[in-house]
Amino acid sequence: MDSMRRLKSISVLIPVDRIQSSLSEMGFIPGGSVTIITDGKYWNRMLYVRGKETITVSDEIGDAYPKDPIITICGSGTTISKVIGSIDSQLASS
Repeated sequence: MDSMRRLKSISVLIPVDRIQSSLSEMGFIPGGSVTIITDGKYWNRMLYVRGKETITVSDEIGDAYPKDPIITICGSGTTISKVIGSIDSQLASS
């Protein structure tokens, strides 16, 4: 492991497009992006890579209201129908 690498997290008051431009000038290339929800907020998280170094930039894109759970199912049609039926019956009883 490279003993020169360190971990650092910082909050900045610079527009994300200027950060992206600076990273590009330093030789970092985009490695992908995802939208995540954390702390009641939606964030666009972008990965930049240069050799063994990585940088993530998280840009807040709004509130995550209402704070309802998201269910992702990878299963048969029968399983999906049962889950939806269960949710529907719980909503009807509340």
